[in-house]
Amino acid sequence: MDNKPDFVQVKVEGATPPRKIKPQKALQLRIDQNKTVVVYNRINNYILDTLLKAVFAHDA
Repeated sequence: MDNKPDFVQVKVEGATPPRKIKPQKALQLRIDQNKTVVVYNRINNYILDTLLKAVFAHDA
């Protein structure tokens, strides 16, 4: 006998599909004359944290 898990799709009546949210620019940083970083809303916190550390560590 195979020990394979069963996957069952469950649908809840009346559930609405998630809304599509259009990305919007939240932050724009000019690093130097030829480099700009653009951050959009809905960015993951760990990605934003790493990005800011990389940008500001570069200037130090």
